[in-house]
Amino acid sequence: MPSDEHAETIAPDCELPRADRDAAWITRELRNGSHDALAEAYDRFAEAIVRDVRRRTGRDEAFALDCLQETMVRLAANPPACSSDGELSAWLRVVAIRVARTALVAESRRVRRERAHAAERRSAHVDGSAVERRAEDDEADLDRVLSQLDDDERELLRLRVVQGWSIPAIARWIAMEPRRVESRVRRVLARLRERGRA
Repeated sequence: MPSDEHAETIAPDCELPRADRDAAWITRELRNGSHDALAEAYDRFAEAIVRDVRRRTGRDEAFALDCLQETMVRLAANPPACSSDGELSAWLRVVAIRVARTALVAESRRVRRERAHAAERRSAHVDGSAVERRAEDDEADLDRVLSQLDDDERELLRLRVVQGWSIPAIARWIAMEPRRVESRVRRVLARLRERGRA
């Protein structure tokens, strides 16, 4: 029986020397889930991809690195069948530019939504301010008109309009015939309408 110290060590297939790790090896090993193959692809192509994305989009390195990361995720998820570094490099660059375009479109849409929302908020604030000013003006007009009524007329309006009492209920409350209450309320409202037009 041979001793352990004389046994040959056999390297697994993925432990090829770096010189033999070409695009065919990278894509084949990626299909088998190799992390080494992904690291090899990253080491070989990352710098060129970042440079290309920056040049084509005019964006900063952080944006290009985000695009690189998404490109590598797509490579790991669905590696193409490539036989040369040139083919794999071309595939990675096309994917990186598609990722960059998608990111730019999404960012543009987000910016448009944010601007539209900000405009709506400004418009609502302006509209709200206008409504508040109008309500204040209306209240001032109403106070001016109501100040011209005597106490009994103001009480009739308060009971009828503000409290929502019926004519018979008001009549019982102030001990007056319902017809007379209705007539007085009608006259006061007519006078208010007339003064409101003036």
